[in-house]
Amino acid sequence: MPYSFANHLHNYAVWTAARAVQRSFTSTKKIKAAIDHSTLRQFAESTESCTKEKFDENHSMWADQLIEGFQTEGIENVSYGRAAKIISIYLKTSVVLPNKAACNRSEIIHAPIDNILLTALAEAKPEFKKEFRLKWTLLKKEDYWKLINDIESAGEPINWRLEKYWRPEQDKIENQEL
Repeated sequence: MPYSFANHLHNYAVWTAARAVQRSFTSTKKIKAAIDHSTLRQFAESTESCTKEKFDENHSMWADQLIEGFQTEGIENVSYGRAAKIISIYLKTSVVLPNKAACNRSEIIHAPIDNILLTALAEAKPEFKKEFRLKWTLLKKEDYWKLINDIESAGEPINWRLEKYWRPEQDKIENQEL
């Protein structure tokens, strides 16, 4: 089978997702296996529009598929937060950035949640300081969805626009205990 642009984009999206979550976690090979166990790539390669409700339903399904894929690879206790970040980075790389936010799916794909973003949100939204000081790697499913609702109820979009708070130069926050 010839090497296609779709394969190239998939491989790069896997790599970016792996780099975003693998610190003290697991190998890129096992992250790729978990992603390949899910239907995330099929969504990324689809051109169909999607509603927010359907995306949220898919997000939950993909996270479950990723967690199951990690279990198949012998990795237990993978948090929903870690699966959610894989989903967000994979889709940011394969859908949002290539489409320059022009497609409707870019409006509903969740921004990647990490400690840098949550710390900046807590500073910008003092009324939600406690809610936004969670450790993303430990988020359970119900905690993740509560966080998404809290972000939206704070008047912020959950899509790529939320990353106005993300400061990559502050990567040391990732290693600090919050």
